[in-house]
Amino acid sequence: MRTTLSPSLKPAGGRRLSWAVPRASTLAMVAACTIWGTSFALGKIALHDLSVPQLILMRFLLASLVLLPLLLRERPRLTRRDVPLLFLTGILAVPVTFLLQFYGLAMTTVTRASLIIGTAPPLMALAGMVFFGERSGMRVWMAVALSLAGIAAISGSPGAGGSWVGDGLVFLSIVTSVAWVLIMKRVSQRLTALTATGAMLVFGTLALFPVALLDGGFPRLDLPLDVWLSVIGLGVLCTALAFVLWNWGLERTSAARGGLFLNIEPVVGALLGIGLLGDSFGAGVVLGGSLIIGAALWVGEGDQGAPTPTHRPTAA
Repeated sequence: MRTTLSPSLKPAGGRRLSWAVPRASTLAMVAACTIWGTSFALGKIALHDLSVPQLILMRFLLASLVLLPLLLRERPRLTRRDVPLLFLTGILAVPVTFLLQFYGLAMTTVTRASLIIGTAPPLMALAGMVFFGERSGMRVWMAVALSLAGIAAISGSPGAGGSWVGDGLVFLSIVTSVAWVLIMKRVSQRLTALTATGAMLVFGTLALFPVALLDGGFPRLDLPLDVWLSVIGLGVLCTALAFVLWNWGLERTSAARGGLFLNIEPVVGALLGIGLLGDSFGAGVVLGGSLIIGAALWVGEGDQGAPTPTHRPTAA
């Protein structure tokens, strides 16, 4: 996608600083993916005092409070056709995807969960090929096969805190996130990225309320400081801020290049799991993580017809 510079980036004399916006967009997307990489570590800390539904509810309540003013500022015009699709997407994106993902996180380690998130780019490429004809050839199938082999290596590797059930739930959350991204692709053709994703998150948060209330009621507020900081980090930084940075950067660069930045997330998450939380890891985790990240890089460097990752399928 061709980058258009704003007037404020044009120096006197009319010469364009052609590097300014691309550099800013790169920094925005790197920052977004780095922030997303912290989400599992923050979630693990918060789960010491909160149930999974309560944590997800607090995260998205905070994110909705931050994004709602931006959404209203755009004055979105939702049609009767948009609302049911956005509500359905919200249910898939928030209660379904995140409950699966964080129930999985509760049963496995941050390192294993973070590496499994790296399967998202090949799965998105496969979905684009099957449903939209956006890719062809054996590269995508091979990348998916390598990703699945990576998951098998990770889940088959013994280690304290690891669980093949937890690993499987995290992977299943990636499958459901691909489903809601495919639906969102149709909606976003008529709406801006902020309107579509902001409305989806608000609808998804509303759908999450009854689930959280049935599981222990509304979250208590007398939480330890580290838990509150983790919840704020998940809601304000990992959801609201990272989303804005990602979409701002993606609007100013190509989809294929943007997709490559997603590989930062599993690396950051795995490093935090090992360095900060003391996750154990063995040869299977190293091999599996290498296969998953390698497959994501391989598919990202292939055809340029990959589905635009505007709505971030990993959803961590």
